[in-house]
Amino acid sequence: MFAVPDETTHRTKVADWLELKAIASPDGRIAFGTLVSATALTENKENEDIGDDDAHKDELVLSAQGEIARRLKNVGGDYPFRIDDKGRALEFRTPLSRVGSVYLFCLFLSHAFDRTIMPESLAPEITNRIRDLFQACSTVAAGGYVQGPAVSFGFPRPDGADFLRALRRVYKLFGDGRPCRKTRKASPPKVKDNGIDIIAWRPSIDDLPVMPYLIGQVASGADWVDKSVKADREQFHKYWFVEQPASQPEDAMFMPFGLEPENEKQEEDYEALLKDHMQYMGHKFGNLFYRDRIARHVAHGLQLIADGEQRIERHADLTEVVEWVEEYKERLRAA
Repeated sequence: MFAVPDETTHRTKVADWLELKAIASPDGRIAFGTLVSATALTENKENEDIGDDDAHKDELVLSAQGEIARRLKNVGGDYPFRIDDKGRALEFRTPLSRVGSVYLFCLFLSHAFDRTIMPESLAPEITNRIRDLFQACSTVAAGGYVQGPAVSFGFPRPDGADFLRALRRVYKLFGDGRPCRKTRKASPPKVKDNGIDIIAWRPSIDDLPVMPYLIGQVASGADWVDKSVKADREQFHKYWFVEQPASQPEDAMFMPFGLEPENEKQEEDYEALLKDHMQYMGHKFGNLFYRDRIARHVAHGLQLIADGEQRIERHADLTEVVEWVEEYKERLRAA
């Protein structure tokens, strides 16, 4: 059903393969020995040195287990998988929490167009509504991260507001900065969102300007690496405001994928490689919210909502995310 990862496949995708196999399994588990056996069947030739071959298999399993342990640490108790007590298999944990469903939603989106593991016949259909649901997840995550209001500003907006009306509404709530009241003379005739999908902030204790402030872009496709909110955010503030916010913006990119730093096979210290990878990404994209971070901060956002914060938008759409995940999960189990 799923293509078996070979020795060139990044450990992130190997761990994804195990997660997908556990979901699709009738008993909700996949033995790590199955990974070794499946990989051995795909090899074109036998390794002449049996010792090297065994070491390679051990390394494959250990790297996958290390990635799964890292995900559990990052996502927390809502991570929908666990390694069994004997360390021999990955188990799919049910029932799913809403945060667990968001994690799986991101996992499934990650393989919608990537044929490394997922065959085209099983890939989920990604419609504009599905992309919009990922923006909903990202909005709740942004609110959880900043510990405050989060607005889903990307087009199309839930209330159907045009660009300037939505802009004025958001910054009236924000309380810092004064947007233009009329369309600029040379602006495009139909401005959608100027590349800005999420605006979030943590209110100041005195209701005065200058507070933690996030400007985010959401990208659910593999082309996210060609995007960056930094340029859009700078133009957004300089062109559309008669008085720019004094709060210093934090650029952010939200994407559903796992981390796949280059040179994974050559670098012995994988944690050091991950840190360097995130520094590289941070300078280009700002704060990078990938699958693990989105799930964990969605949990923070939902807790904040439960505590009374009413200005985190789109949280009601998580019900649709849960339903979609259940439907696609059953499709994988029936295949």
